[in-house]
Amino acid sequence: MRVALALALGLGLQAQNEPRPPQDVPPVGKSPILLYEDFETTAPGQAPRGWQKQGAVGVAADQAHSGRHALRIEAAPNGPRRITFKGDALKALGGRHWGRLFFRVQQPSPVPASGVVHSTLVAGAAQSPLHKDPIEVRVVDTVMNAKGDFQWIYNLQPRMRPEFGKGGGYRTKFTDRWTLAEWFVDHATQTYRLFVDGEEVKDVAFMKGAGQFKDAEIPEVFESLSVGWNNYQQAGTGFVAWIDDVALSKDRLGIRNVPPPARKR
Repeated sequence: MRVALALALGLGLQAQNEPRPPQDVPPVGKSPILLYEDFETTAPGQAPRGWQKQGAVGVAADQAHSGRHALRIEAAPNGPRRITFKGDALKALGGRHWGRLFFRVQQPSPVPASGVVHSTLVAGAAQSPLHKDPIEVRVVDTVMNAKGDFQWIYNLQPRMRPEFGKGGGYRTKFTDRWTLAEWFVDHATQTYRLFVDGEEVKDVAFMKGAGQFKDAEIPEVFESLSVGWNNYQQAGTGFVAWIDDVALSKDRLGIRNVPPPARKR
């Protein structure tokens, strides 16, 4: 990701005549959970069954949000450390779903010596509904500045044309506490929403409207979903992080089906 774009992500204005994002707080729903992964049945060092791993990532027993296992992302200056799922569960969700995970970041976390560090936690591969080319839709995504503050962003990366995104303010720091991130995407209305610990990050939300794909490109279906960490600029010794209790459904999930938090270690 180019630095100039990263710095500009927080400057986007609501397009004239563009529908405003919903202002409600959706309740936790009852639709079936079509993908759930708590990493409990996977041996340390491995990827869960049905997931392909890329880079220094694997299940570990040193931290957990629930149970005894979580996905551990190892330190690296940059590049992907993630696991990727493909299958009928994603196809069944179509172009509308809610997703959820918990994450924590080892402290002190690295900060860029200058410029920014863009890090993706969740991304889906798909075909653009506008250009019909391959895209990566980054639905849990951050850009950190040299002070260690980061903004949440929605970011879309095509393979052969410029990326784009919408970012909020630089007002958050990574912590070693478990954080709940929930995202929502809807192809029919070209809507994106993000909730962190139950509070909506409103300055990254958008609703373009039916058929209005420009600056959104939420696909009709996701071909794969990747969970982990991928930072595109140098981050010194690198981030160490954990992810747990990943789920996808048609309805908002919150802490649905999550056992009580594991005893702190």
